[in-house]
Amino acid sequence: MLTRPKIPEIDIVRAIAIIAVVIIHGTANATLLPVGTGSQAFFFILNRACLFTVPVFIWISGVVLFYNYYDRWDPSTSFAFWTKRLRRILIPYLLWSVFYYVYNQYMFHGKVTLNAWYLFKLVLSGNASYHLYYMLIIVQFYILFPFVITAVRKFPLLNKALIPLGICLQAAAYSVNHWVHPLPEYSSLFTSYSALFAFGAFTGIHYAAMSTWIARYRSWILSAMVLGGFAFVGMLLLHQYGWIAVENTWFELALLLYCMTAALIFVQLGQNTLHKDSSFSKALTALGAASFGIYLAHPALLTLWDRLKPAKERILLYDLHTVTSFVIGLLGTWLLVRLYAHIMKKGKVSVK
Repeated sequence: MLTRPKIPEIDIVRAIAIIAVVIIHGTANATLLPVGTGSQAFFFILNRACLFTVPVFIWISGVVLFYNYYDRWDPSTSFAFWTKRLRRILIPYLLWSVFYYVYNQYMFHGKVTLNAWYLFKLVLSGNASYHLYYMLIIVQFYILFPFVITAVRKFPLLNKALIPLGICLQAAAYSVNHWVHPLPEYSSLFTSYSALFAFGAFTGIHYAAMSTWIARYRSWILSAMVLGGFAFVGMLLLHQYGWIAVENTWFELALLLYCMTAALIFVQLGQNTLHKDSSFSKALTALGAASFGIYLAHPALLTLWDRLKPAKERILLYDLHTVTSFVIGLLGTWLLVRLYAHIMKKGKVSVK
């Protein structure tokens, strides 16, 4: 059975993406400062510039799944795949959904009321906390993966058409939601990210060739990333000030270009970082490896820290609080994840 070598730069990409996640959540309140202030503009730009993060994580999932399974996939192993993958994500999802259901009630209301039906609806919609919808998207892609990879291996034309098919599916879902009728929980549907997943799948299948292609056209890809990023953030900023009125589709197109090119640039950045074999590269690799735990736990620390939030009128103090939110959200949660891993490892050694 063929097994491809690991792609360590993916952990660097994960590290960049999880840093962006914490920036988004850590600066969310600061984007609500009075419009026109320098602080609001700075944190707004930083917050929106990091919105590549969920699409990039979806892209990573496509890369890893198709890179690891494409050459050795057997449709008869579909049930084993579902069991293994869904167990890894569904159990944490359910546990953390219950945790945030209780935790957020206590933190925001000072009391906890248990309503099993309401909790069930929160779990189904991914709304037990503001960040958990991502896990529902991943579950959907895990469910679909055996069907997609089987079809792609059986029909070579699908392999070549993965990216346009993913874009068309996402465009169709967007068109229905935007122009025909709103789709329930649209942002949590796999169709909202099918372009990035398909792009990741194609990259995973042809990873060596894609790496060479990225290196050859790096300047063009970087230019497209900068163009997409500036267009997306710039339109949002100008729209916030009421200086332009832009149809939402232009935001979606700019964001798609930004995210697809950012994923490729981050891959090469990861490769270059690992090539130096420095303490920084090792730290980023470790951060990327811990990204799932950081993703799950960081909102709890941010909510706790926000209890000390100063008044918005005290701009400098509020800015300091916002910067500290990022530090606590990232490094504080990373420390907790490492502590948990150490305890679990020690427990396994003791059992043996």
